[in-house]
Amino acid sequence: MVRSTVKTIRKREKPVSDSRKRLLGAVALIGLMTAGCAGDAELDTLQPQSDNARDIDTLLDRVLVIAGVIGVLVLGAVVYMAKKQRVKSYDGDDEFPEQISHNNTLEIGWTIVPAIIMVVVAVLTTVAHFSLNETEANAYEVEVEGDSTSWEPKIVVVGQQWWWEFRYYFTEDVDGDFLDDPRNLPPADIVTAGQMVIPTGQEVELLVTSRDVIHSFWIPALNGKRDARPGFFAPWEISADEPGVYFGQCTEFCGLSHAKMRMQTIAMDDADFQNWIDEQMVPQSAPPENPDDPVSRGATAFLANCSSCHLVEGFNGDEDIAAAVVSQAAPNLTHFASRTTFAGGILNTYTEDGEWNRDDISQWLRAPEVVKENYANGLPDGELPRGMPNLGLSERTISDLVAYLETLGQKPSAEILAATEVE
Repeated sequence: MVRSTVKTIRKREKPVSDSRKRLLGAVALIGLMTAGCAGDAELDTLQPQSDNARDIDTLLDRVLVIAGVIGVLVLGAVVYMAKKQRVKSYDGDDEFPEQISHNNTLEIGWTIVPAIIMVVVAVLTTVAHFSLNETEANAYEVEVEGDSTSWEPKIVVVGQQWWWEFRYYFTEDVDGDFLDDPRNLPPADIVTAGQMVIPTGQEVELLVTSRDVIHSFWIPALNGKRDARPGFFAPWEISADEPGVYFGQCTEFCGLSHAKMRMQTIAMDDADFQNWIDEQMVPQSAPPENPDDPVSRGATAFLANCSSCHLVEGFNGDEDIAAAVVSQAAPNLTHFASRTTFAGGILNTYTEDGEWNRDDISQWLRAPEVVKENYANGLPDGELPRGMPNLGLSERTISDLVAYLETLGQKPSAEILAATEVE
């Protein structure tokens, strides 16, 4: 009875036709090809917002046209020859097709033509390469502590596991003599992390380096990639046509949390950029001592637990002492609350409603290795930690630190909060 039922079921099964298989294959191929398409993608090389990015986009378009034409011709020839030369039937008595060992004209042609194509692509690429590596000095007037200063826009970009630091020197001539060791950089006028702010319409020269391993700095809407190598300061130029937020990502594998090493560039008009400078130049001060105030307790907890790695300029009233206890291996927190992301650009400092993001900040202080994998705890003697360590803080200490961090800097505008929000 069971055998009879199985036979009946098998008889009812219909084999999938060839046309149906081809249709399913075409649908799967189209789905695969469109999987990477997104109109609002954060990292999009096809929406250039600067001259350098447009040069890359133009090169890409030209190479795609050349490759597309070649692809159509080759595939067309393959299909044509397959249909024309196919054997429809062969019973063994038919005359065997003539065998050709070589064709000098054809072989010379398919050697010379690809060589010419490669030369054309190489010339286009070389021209674009030299154009992207050009840097131009331009003067930009800013006010620093009330004094007008002619600043050649240069920003030192420092990569390390797994976040980006941006250092602004307005009154120093930043060159090879001024910069030496990425691990011991001169004090800067402004130091921030995760978010780089630039003036709109200005050519900004970046000096890209690293404190540990090789990273790669990439803001696709503004320019291509530039490796950040320990001991080197690689020049790279970016600019932004319009005010806005441009997302970036480290593109050189650099360890456990490489995928969580993000950054943003915020382009502002002249007035907003000057306001940002004014705000960032203001040091912090210690809150009044009050054991009943969580902010005061948080400041005390910061000195006890965080000041060996992090710096809040002006907090302890003596900048030299503050600099001496800082390893410069962690983000500068002087204006932490003015930044909209933290933890290497993967978490929002404020919620969707514009409120202080106590939950994520608390979780970061409570168990950073859960939020972002690192090599910070349980290391062999002599090995330096990489990433935020778990300090085993109590819940009250965490709550106090979150309250203190909220006082460090001015809350950004609602427009900036919305534009810089990460998922």
